Amino acid sequence: MSLRKRVLVSTIAARSGGVPVMTGFAVETLRAMGFEPVIAYYEPYSQSPKLSVPTLALGRRRPGAVLGEPMFGCETHAMGAWLPEFEFTTYGLTPQWRALIESCAHHIAVSGNVLAARPLVLAGKKPLAWIATDWHGDRVNRVQTFGVPRRVIDRCLVDPLTSRVERDLLRKVYPLALSRHTATQLESIGGLRDIPICPTPIDTDLFKPAPDLVQPGHIVFSGRLDDPRKNVALLIESVLRLRASGLSVRATLLGGHADGVAALSGLRAQDHAMFTTLAYADKHRVAEVLRTCDVFVVPSHQEGLCISALEAMASGAPVVSTRCGGPEEYVIPGETGQLVGFSAAEMATAIEAIVSRRAQRTAMSQHAINTVAKGYSFSVARQRLVAAISSKFG
Repeated sequence: MSLRKRVLVSTIAARSGGVPVMTGFAVETLRAMGFEPVIAYYEPYSQSPKLSVPTLALGRRRPGAVLGEPMFGCETHAMGAWLPEFEFTTYGLTPQWRALIESCAHHIAVSGNVLAARPLVLAGKKPLAWIATDWHGDRVNRVQTFGVPRRVIDRCLVDPLTSRVERDLLRKVYPLALSRHTATQLESIGGLRDIPICPTPIDTDLFKPAPDLVQPGHIVFSGRLDDPRKNVALLIESVLRLRASGLSVRATLLGGHADGVAALSGLRAQDHAMFTTLAYADKHRVAEVLRTCDVFVVPSHQEGLCISALEAMASGAPVVSTRCGGPEEYVIPGETGQLVGFSAAEMATAIEAIVSRRAQRTAMSQHAINTVAKGYSFSVARQRLVAAISSKFG
C-alpha cells in the first residue's frame, strides 16, 4: 500500500484494559476507510529493560526498538525510551520514532492519556488523539503504591513536568474524548472548548440479555483486580455487609485467578464461598457470565468510561457505580442503576434495593439495554470516529 495510506497509531502495549479495545476499534475503522494502520507503543521498562535507557545506564547505550508481536494483524513496533522512570519521557522522539513517523502519511494517538501523542507532536505533526482520561486520573491510585523516595521525586519533579507536558500536548493535537467526563477534564487542563466525544462501542450482538438466565442476587465485577484504581475492596466489604444482613447474594470477580486470590486474602475461610474469581478467557465467556448477572458493580475510584459496565447494561444488568467519572454519564439513578459514594454501607443499600425489588429491576434492565443501543452501539461510535478521522485527514 502507498505511503499516503499508512496511518501510524501510537498507543500502549495491548495487554489488558480498555485502551486495547479502543485501539482495535480504531484499527478496524481505519481499515474500513481504506487505510493501512501501523502500530507503535512504548514497551515498558519492566518488560524489556534493554530497550530503554534509565539514569543508571546513561552513556552506555541508546534506546532501541523491535518489531513486536503483531497487534490486530498490524505491523507493530515496540519502542524504547530515554529515562523511563520519569514517565513523560517514555514517549520521546527517538530516531526510531522519527523514522516510523516519517514512513506514515497520517498519525493518531489512542491511549489512556495524551502522552502517547508526544513523539508525533515533537516531530511536527498535529495528530488526532483519542483519549480515555486525563494523566492524573490515569495514575492517581498507582502513585499511592510508590515508596517514599519515589513519591518525593514524583511530587517535586515528575508531576509538575508531566502536567506541563500534558497541557501543552492537548493544545497541539486534535483531541477526541472517550466520554463527556473525560472531555470536561481535558477542556479544563488545556483551556479548550467543545472537545468531541467518541465512546468505545459495545457489541450488542454478543452482549445481549437472556432474562431466563439471570440469577437473583448474583453480583458481578469485571476488571483488573490488582489495579488499585478499581477499588475492589469496597465491593468485597459491601457483599459481606449484605450477607451479614441476611440477603442471599454472591459475587463473581472477573479479572484473573492469581490476583483474585490476593484480593480475597483478608477474608475468613467461611466467607470465601461468597466469591468466585474467574480469569479472562474471551469475550464469549464474559458475555455468558454477564447474562447471569443480577447487578453489576463498579467500585472504582476513577473511570474514563468503563466498558465492562456498558457490556453489562447491554446484557440487561442494572449498574451500581461509585461517582467515579465515566459511569456518571450512563448510570442514571432509578433508571439504569444507582450512583453511590465510597461507603460500603451506601453501596450495599443500593445493591439490596435492586435485588429485592424485582419489578423495578426489570424496568431498570430495559432502560439499560435501550441506553446502550442508542448511545454506545457500533454504528454510533463508528460514525463519530469516521467523522473525526475524515475531518483530520481531509
